Amino acid sequence: MSVPTVATLTVKVQELNRAIRALEEDLARAGEDAASAEAVYRHGLAEAIKRLRAEGRSATESDSLARGEVVVLSRDRDLSSYRVRLLYERLEDRRGERASLHALLRVVEPVPENVGDGSYGGAR
Repeated sequence: MSVPTVATLTVKVQELNRAIRALEEDLARAGEDAASAEAVYRHGLAEAIKRLRAEGRSATESDSLARGEVVVLSRDRDLSSYRVRLLYERLEDRRGERASLHALLRVVEPVPENVGDGSYGGAR
């Protein structure tokens, strides 16, 4: 097995940078979607409870029945929340891969040390 070249590793880092930016954008959108799904669920639940209470049902019964009525909204909320977690985990995985590539780059082409004259690695 051969050691990858700096050029190959650089291309891989650039690909990961693009993937990370795309995941960050997806995560932002998913966060907005999750917040909207939560708001829709809470509003639907509150409306159902209010209606059931107006029908004369007890608070406990109204709460239980209302949760059953908005189960689809609850599912949508849970799925939105799951998508946020999933995207965050994918993002962290890609960031970890990028860190590993940076570490490999440091092995393949070490950064020259400061030689004391303000330059690194001397004149080239």
